[in-house]
Amino acid sequence: MAPSLRARIKQVMFDRVPGLLRRGPAASKRVALTFDDGPDDMTGQYLDVLDDLGVPATFFLLGEAAKNRPDDVRDYLRRGHQIASHGYDHTRFTELTRKQLLQQCAQTEEALGGQISGRPWVRPPHGSLDTASIVSLLAARYTVALWSVDSEDYGERDPAVLAERCSPGKVSGGDVLLFHEGQQWTLNALPRIVSALHGAGYELVTMHDLFAS
Repeated sequence: MAPSLRARIKQVMFDRVPGLLRRGPAASKRVALTFDDGPDDMTGQYLDVLDDLGVPATFFLLGEAAKNRPDDVRDYLRRGHQIASHGYDHTRFTELTRKQLLQQCAQTEEALGGQISGRPWVRPPHGSLDTASIVSLLAARYTVALWSVDSEDYGERDPAVLAERCSPGKVSGGDVLLFHEGQQWTLNALPRIVSALHGAGYELVTMHDLFAS
């Protein structure tokens, strides 16, 4: 089976799993910006740019980093953003036993101090999931949060290319856009991305609010 076909089949399967979120309501004209891997030394800069742009976002935080930077964790919330789990130390969930996986998630929840969503949200590092990890997370009442548009900013460093990948022609209502913290090129692309989406009539909301609509 061709990789592209396999990816499409996997995507359709994910869209049908209750408790596994990838794309919000298509008719909403709303999209969500999400950022993985924080907090880090650039978190304040990301929050300042989002403040200037007047948009909220969802940040998927590493428990280990959150534990070491509690002021940043509080700052995300103070500035109106959603925080959620990205695992404790960025180990792929598919490499962990069930006990290790749930322990990592519990440690991260402790570092975050709880989530506004009530039922905790988690995004697997690298998006790496298998049947066992999905079943373990859903049985433990976690909401698994993925994405539908990948900026690929982990490999591409040209802000113009990132902006094009997340432009109105590539985005539609309900999309969840994936970015990462700690990268100057991502930071530089954000004003262009937000301006273009606003110009096309999109409202930018947290992922929690996107799925609540």
